[in-house]
Amino acid sequence: MSFREKLAWLRLLALIGFGGAYFGPVFGSYLGLAMVPRGSFWWMIYCVVTLFIGLPIAAVVMSLFALRNPREVQSPKDERDRQIGLLGTRTGFYVLAAGIILSMLTLHMGANIVQMVNYMLFALLLADLSRLGTQVLLYRRGW
Repeated sequence: MSFREKLAWLRLLALIGFGGAYFGPVFGSYLGLAMVPRGSFWWMIYCVVTLFIGLPIAAVVMSLFALRNPREVQSPKDERDRQIGLLGTRTGFYVLAAGIILSMLTLHMGANIVQMVNYMLFALLLADLSRLGTQVLLYRRGW
Protein backbone atom coordinates (compact mmCIF):
# COMPACT_ATOMS: atom_id res chain seq x y z
CA MET A 1 0.00 0.00 0.00
CA SER A 2 1.49 3.32 -1.05
CA PHE A 3 1.85 6.35 1.18
CA ARG A 4 -0.83 8.30 -0.69
CA GLU A 5 -3.25 5.40 -0.42
CA LYS A 6 -2.62 5.17 3.33
CA LEU A 7 -3.30 8.89 3.67
CA ALA A 8 -6.52 8.57 1.67
CA TRP A 9 -7.68 5.73 3.93
CA LEU A 10 -6.78 7.63 7.09
CA ARG A 11 -8.49 10.83 5.93
CA LEU A 12 -11.57 8.84 4.93
CA LEU A 13 -11.79 7.19 8.35
CA ALA A 14 -11.21 10.48 10.19
CA LEU A 15 -13.87 12.20 8.09
CA ILE A 16 -16.36 9.42 8.81
CA GLY A 17 -15.62 9.69 12.53
CA PHE A 18 -15.80 13.46 12.83
CA GLY A 19 -18.72 13.72 10.42
CA GLY A 20 -20.67 11.10 12.36
CA ALA A 21 -19.90 12.82 15.65
CA TYR A 22 -21.27 16.10 14.31
CA PHE A 23 -24.11 15.09 12.02
CA GLY A 24 -25.45 12.27 14.19
CA PRO A 25 -26.70 14.62 16.92
CA VAL A 26 -27.64 17.35 14.44
CA PHE A 27 -29.90 15.19 12.30
CA GLY A 28 -31.06 13.34 15.40
CA SER A 29 -32.27 16.64 16.84
CA TYR A 30 -34.15 17.37 13.63
CA LEU A 31 -35.91 14.02 13.95
CA GLY A 32 -36.53 14.43 17.69
CA LEU A 33 -34.17 11.59 18.66
CA ALA A 34 -31.30 13.54 20.26
CA MET A 35 -31.05 16.00 23.13
CA VAL A 36 -29.33 18.71 21.08
CA PRO A 37 -31.03 22.08 21.35
CA ARG A 38 -32.91 22.56 18.09
CA GLY A 39 -31.72 25.60 16.20
CA SER A 40 -29.11 26.48 18.81
CA PHE A 41 -26.72 28.71 16.88
CA TRP A 42 -23.89 28.70 19.40
CA TRP A 43 -23.99 24.92 19.77
CA MET A 44 -23.64 24.62 16.00
CA ILE A 45 -20.72 27.09 15.96
CA TYR A 46 -18.99 25.11 18.72
CA CYS A 47 -19.43 21.84 16.80
CA VAL A 48 -18.28 23.32 13.48
CA VAL A 49 -15.17 24.86 15.06
CA THR A 50 -14.42 21.52 16.76
CA LEU A 51 -14.87 19.75 13.44
CA PHE A 52 -12.63 22.18 11.54
CA ILE A 53 -9.93 22.07 14.22
CA GLY A 54 -10.19 18.34 14.88
CA LEU A 55 -9.85 17.19 11.28
CA PRO A 56 -6.49 18.90 10.60
CA ILE A 57 -5.13 17.73 13.95
CA ALA A 58 -6.20 14.17 13.17
CA ALA A 59 -4.69 14.45 9.68
CA VAL A 60 -1.34 15.61 11.10
CA VAL A 61 -1.28 12.84 13.71
CA MET A 62 -2.17 10.21 11.11
CA SER A 63 0.46 11.57 8.73
CA LEU A 64 3.08 11.21 11.44
CA PHE A 65 2.14 7.55 11.86
CA ALA A 66 2.26 7.05 8.09
CA LEU A 67 5.80 8.49 7.89
CA ARG A 68 7.50 5.22 8.76
CA ASN A 69 9.16 5.06 5.35
CA PRO A 70 10.56 8.55 4.58
CA ARG A 71 11.80 7.55 1.13
CA GLU A 72 8.25 6.64 0.09
CA VAL A 73 6.94 9.97 1.41
CA GLN A 74 9.46 12.02 -0.56
CA SER A 75 8.76 10.26 -3.84
CA PRO A 76 7.07 12.54 -6.37
CA LYS A 77 3.54 11.90 -7.58
CA ASP A 78 3.49 9.78 -10.68
CA GLU A 79 0.91 9.85 -13.48
CA ARG A 80 -1.27 7.28 -11.73
CA ASP A 81 -1.47 9.33 -8.53
CA ARG A 82 -2.37 12.47 -10.46
CA GLN A 83 -5.08 10.67 -12.44
CA ILE A 84 -6.57 9.11 -9.32
CA GLY A 85 -6.61 12.52 -7.63
CA LEU A 86 -8.33 14.12 -10.63
CA LEU A 87 -10.97 11.39 -10.88
CA GLY A 88 -11.69 11.66 -7.16
CA THR A 89 -12.00 15.44 -7.41
CA ARG A 90 -14.38 15.15 -10.34
CA THR A 91 -16.64 12.76 -8.42
CA GLY A 92 -16.58 15.01 -5.37
CA PHE A 93 -17.48 18.07 -7.42
CA TYR A 94 -20.63 16.48 -8.84
CA VAL A 95 -21.73 15.35 -5.39
CA LEU A 96 -21.04 18.82 -3.98
CA ALA A 97 -22.96 20.61 -6.74
CA ALA A 98 -26.00 18.35 -6.33
CA GLY A 99 -25.86 18.60 -2.53
CA ILE A 100 -25.68 22.39 -2.48
CA ILE A 101 -28.59 22.72 -4.91
CA LEU A 102 -30.67 20.29 -2.86
CA SER A 103 -29.80 22.06 0.40
CA MET A 104 -30.90 25.39 -1.05
CA LEU A 105 -34.18 23.82 -2.12
CA THR A 106 -34.88 22.88 1.51
CA LEU A 107 -35.66 26.53 2.22
CA HIS A 108 -38.68 26.18 -0.04
CA MET A 109 -39.79 23.13 1.92
CA GLY A 110 -39.87 24.92 5.28
CA ALA A 111 -36.34 24.52 6.63
CA ASN A 112 -34.80 27.43 8.50
CA ILE A 113 -31.40 28.98 7.82
CA VAL A 114 -29.55 26.91 10.43
CA GLN A 115 -30.91 23.70 8.96
CA MET A 116 -29.94 24.79 5.46
CA VAL A 117 -26.39 25.54 6.64
CA ASN A 118 -26.23 22.08 8.20
CA TYR A 119 -27.43 20.54 4.94
CA MET A 120 -24.73 22.47 3.07
CA LEU A 121 -22.08 21.25 5.53
CA PHE A 122 -23.42 17.74 5.03
CA ALA A 123 -23.08 18.22 1.26
CA LEU A 124 -19.43 19.21 1.82
CA LEU A 125 -18.92 16.10 3.94
CA LEU A 126 -20.51 13.84 1.33
CA ALA A 127 -18.44 15.46 -1.43
CA ASP A 128 -15.19 14.87 0.44
CA LEU A 129 -16.23 11.33 1.35
CA SER A 130 -17.02 10.59 -2.28
CA ARG A 131 -13.69 12.11 -3.37
CA LEU A 132 -11.69 10.05 -0.89
CA GLY A 133 -13.83 6.96 -1.48
CA THR A 134 -13.20 7.18 -5.21
CA GLN A 135 -9.47 7.53 -4.61
CA VAL A 136 -9.39 4.55 -2.27
CA LEU A 137 -11.46 2.48 -4.71
CA LEU A 138 -9.15 3.34 -7.59
CA TYR A 139 -6.05 2.58 -5.54
CA ARG A 140 -7.53 -0.76 -4.44
CA ARG A 141 -8.56 -1.72 -7.97
CA GLY A 142 -5.04 -1.09 -9.17
CA TRP A 143 -6.00 1.54 -11.70
